[in-house]
Amino acid sequence: RNRAAARRRRVALGAGAVALAAAIGVGAWLTTSDDDGSAPPQDTRNSAPQSP
Repeated sequence: RNRAAARRRRVALGAGAVALAAAIGVGAWLTTSDDDGSAPPQDTRNSAPQSP
């Protein structure tokens, strides 16, 4: 009975850790992929000129 409680606690902690890691990963991905379309490209050497 004691082992079952410890196993349940371990499974719950593991699931919580996985959920926390997933939330951190999604947050980091959303932060780094924010505002892709509004910013001009930094490297303009290969871009076409604005006026022909």
